Amino acid sequence: MIQRPQSLFLALVMIANSIATSGISIWQKIGSSGQKAELFSNQWLLFQNEKEVAAHSTIAIALLVTVSTIITLVTVFSYKNRIRQMMLGLINSLVLAGAMGYAFWVIFKEAVPTFEPETQGKYGYGFYALVVSLLANMIANRLIRKDEMLVQSSNRMR
Repeated sequence: MIQRPQSLFLALVMIANSIATSGISIWQKIGSSGQKAELFSNQWLLFQNEKEVAAHSTIAIALLVTVSTIITLVTVFSYKNRIRQMMLGLINSLVLAGAMGYAFWVIFKEAVPTFEPETQGKYGYGFYALVVSLLANMIANRLIRKDEMLVQSSNRMR
């Protein structure tokens, strides 16, 4: 049902996913010579003296987070079938981990080496929204499994 605790955590997953794809920066790095690199869910940008020099597409992050939101929505309304909810939660965890993994790959293999490789940059609210989304999904999966174990134990007593 909607009022179960795992539904609240799944709602938190959807909220965090919407924050991550809303145009908030996932990562940024500012150089000493006026250079700036910034990663969003759909692209990463390179600036020189506040002018955009290059834009590279990272639409895969936005697509994976959108797929995660859809999976979460299906999971919320599959409350009558906890086994399906657990399977969807596992798939959702993998999709979110893939989005975070791709974000790390873009940051460390493409964006950091563009200028001053010794400077790592800093993570933005979009990255922390992805982390919150992954953690909330894991907690929801744990609560769904706990419900299933409770139902199985009550079936043994009958």
